[in-house]
Amino acid sequence: MAISFLVLALPTPFAEVPGQARTTIDRIMGNKGTYIDSEGVYKVLMPRGDATIVQDYQTFSQNLGLNSWAAFTSAVHHPALLTGQLLLREDEVTPVLSAALQNGLEVTGLADCSVIAGPRLKTLDVTGAGSFQGLAIAFHNAYAQIRRVRSEATLHSSKFFLPDVQLDSSISPDPLNNILSTRGSMADGVYKATIGRHGLLHGEMIGREMGFATWIAFAGTDKRALAQGEFVATPDELQSLLKALIAKKIEIVSVRNHTVGEHPQYLFVRFWRQGVAAEVAKDVRYALNVQVGILPAPIVGKAL
Repeated sequence: MAISFLVLALPTPFAEVPGQARTTIDRIMGNKGTYIDSEGVYKVLMPRGDATIVQDYQTFSQNLGLNSWAAFTSAVHHPALLTGQLLLREDEVTPVLSAALQNGLEVTGLADCSVIAGPRLKTLDVTGAGSFQGLAIAFHNAYAQIRRVRSEATLHSSKFFLPDVQLDSSISPDPLNNILSTRGSMADGVYKATIGRHGLLHGEMIGREMGFATWIAFAGTDKRALAQGEFVATPDELQSLLKALIAKKIEIVSVRNHTVGEHPQYLFVRFWRQGVAAEVAKDVRYALNVQVGILPAPIVGKAL
């Protein structure tokens, strides 16, 4: 007796990235990607030569992760999704972050990643939803800022300098209290203001003193102050906050988590700015107002 078997082709859980879309992505990105059929992902790697050089004649493998990359997949609620990471030197962070926001990408993380001798490196994480072509253009426009910055740095022999601050500080607290609508503390001539938020962690309510807080500290003098601090923001507030900081030329150092599983989720944006203390405080107050919706988020690239 002959026994026949019916073989069913089980559908893949991931939709395919069409061949035409892959060709379009390659053309826009200027690099040929790789299609991972098992996950329906088309991924483009952009190795960074100046980050991998050990000696003039030796380089690290791109498998060490010293590269930028963008991954595309088909989606249900949108034509396509993008996740990506840009490997940056410190002077490239603001231009690339600004271009990513200006082109409609969401910035979801910024962190140091230097583990070897050489230039200090950061990774900028982005996501986006839209058409394959639109997402490829958005990522490419952000990535193109790396080459622009490096070309200008070579042409003008410019370097990225971190802020400096004198050892003795004498910040006047009253003007800052008035601008920030808070009462800061003073220690050794340094001013610090803290604005707390509340949330649940392990089912328990915590707030400012447990770390759920926006804070800013001023050191130096009223005419030349170094301000640094950290904004705490929900995911819904993050993009508007980043746009406000970019618009006011406040340097963004990192975007990261402090805790896991909190509710609501909080992201922490580290920043610094050097200048006249009162003017810096006004810019920080502007960012706070944008974050909470008192003012609309600025259009990135448009002078305020």
